[in-house]
Amino acid sequence: MDKEKDKKGKQKREKHIWAIAGGKGGIGKSFVTANLGIALCERGKRVIVVDADLGAANLHTLLGVPQPPLSLDDFIRRGMRNIKAALTETGIPNLQLIAGVHDILTLSNPKQGLKQKIMRHISSLDADHIIVDLGTGMSPHVFDFFLISENGIFLVTPEPTSLENAYRFIRGVFFRRWMNMTTNNNVKKIIETAMDGNNPEGIKTPSDLLAQVGKVDKETATIFKKGMSTFRPRLIINQARNRKEAELGFAVRSVCRKYFGIELSFLGHILYDHNVYLSVQRGRAFFSDYPSSDVAECIRDIAVRLSDGKGLEWSLS
Repeated sequence: MDKEKDKKGKQKREKHIWAIAGGKGGIGKSFVTANLGIALCERGKRVIVVDADLGAANLHTLLGVPQPPLSLDDFIRRGMRNIKAALTETGIPNLQLIAGVHDILTLSNPKQGLKQKIMRHISSLDADHIIVDLGTGMSPHVFDFFLISENGIFLVTPEPTSLENAYRFIRGVFFRRWMNMTTNNNVKKIIETAMDGNNPEGIKTPSDLLAQVGKVDKETATIFKKGMSTFRPRLIINQARNRKEAELGFAVRSVCRKYFGIELSFLGHILYDHNVYLSVQRGRAFFSDYPSSDVAECIRDIAVRLSDGKGLEWSLS
């Protein structure tokens, strides 16, 4: 959450930045980004969605928008001074888009300074909610974008590979967060070792890592321990076919609490619907074709929990 003041010292709008990530491809990150943005606009919010998948940008297609003339590419490579110039109207009231980068493999893993520049400019945008669609995978740059944002939302589908990747991602992003919090090279080496799941030290969980760090730097270990309570990523279960799958978020939350010492906030679920595939094939926003569907209602429920910026949890009813 970010409360800014303009040049005259007047209070500007309250701003929330949400980064949406997933451990594997094909789980619906861009779909959720696009339609969650629309759902927030329905609630009277001004929203900007940003395609920060630096290798496979397609967010504009899911909003039914032709390839915009300006994009994140122009900001990164062509000397655009302000990312605001890349804003594109979507045709949906109060929803703007910054399209992503195409066919630039050299940017699939940008340097830290470039990542910080991109997020700094994204943070300067004027909106109630800024939703950033991140790339897929476990790479450090995805972790950093997830962490640079105010709040990270992790998307999981109810299948074994997605759940396995979820735990790996959460563990990896947590260790990356600690890496960014310290300048102690000895501590950094321990974290680098821990990020290898098969490391010879047997470091599997944040508690294991904390114990190792405490042996070389007790002050840093204390800082890390305090930081554990402030790291609370959000979780959405996508493509749930029944209530049991919808409630998997509670199981993921329990595992993360028990084995990682990490608290997740479970925002809710989105049901499976073949019409999602059809809307993507047509190149249209799902909400435009199926505004009264169960999927749309699920997304609206999540939008309610995000609309005040607090990310309230879904509960059984």
